[in-house]
Amino acid sequence: MKVAAVNAWSEPLNTYQNIKGIGAILMGLQREGVEYALFPELCVSGYLNSKKQLATYIDEHSLILDQLHQLSSNTSLVFSVGLPVPLNSGWGIGQLTFKKGKLISQHAKTHLSVHEKETFEAGTNLKLAKVSEFKMGMHLCLESHYPELSMSYQHNGANLLCYAFASPRESPEKKLERFSMYLRARAYDNACYVMACNQTGLTPSGKRYSGAALIISPRGEVLAQSFGEEANYCIANIELNSISKIKNSQMSDFPAYRNAELEI
Repeated sequence: MKVAAVNAWSEPLNTYQNIKGIGAILMGLQREGVEYALFPELCVSGYLNSKKQLATYIDEHSLILDQLHQLSSNTSLVFSVGLPVPLNSGWGIGQLTFKKGKLISQHAKTHLSVHEKETFEAGTNLKLAKVSEFKMGMHLCLESHYPELSMSYQHNGANLLCYAFASPRESPEKKLERFSMYLRARAYDNACYVMACNQTGLTPSGKRYSGAALIISPRGEVLAQSFGEEANYCIANIELNSISKIKNSQMSDFPAYRNAELEI
């Protein structure tokens, strides 16, 4: 499967422009034969950090979903994008996956930062999404720092781990270096492919995001990468055969030896 990790620019509450930008990128990726594209956390709504901003977004949520369904109908790609979603009695930070005009998976962020907890509710479930022959486990920003989540996905059959970020500050080079440092470990330890991408660019409020995208093999090798403050992406081919070789090796299949319930 040919996949792309996209560093997209988004402006808070300018959803029309954000979706238009996502659509333009999808058209370019479709011409390159990409089958699945991962976009950053909250790339549709822009990063929202107050109840006032969330209330403004909620008024447009149904219309925004209609636009995303239509966008999906107009492309052959499966794609995952970030936006707030209804959750229990409030709203969570969601990552939605669309295919052929339909919503096929929704992930609600389970681990929120201190400031996000003032606006959003945390999700409580991890669900796999099927993309072609791959089973995908989604992580949003802070969730990437909990290896247990990645391991839980892998134990339940995931072979593709996706990490969508809205991580500010740092230079693009430093962001890429930091992501590479620990996401290569997530791939290697779980014998899974890894995809990651971040928001990028300067928002009207002055918050700066550094684009950094990675696609990593189950051996922890970087297959493709991109970075910078402009919208960009990286592309790679991934295949289950690479994982099968690891699983069929008595010495290389490290996930088979892992037990999270050991007592110390």
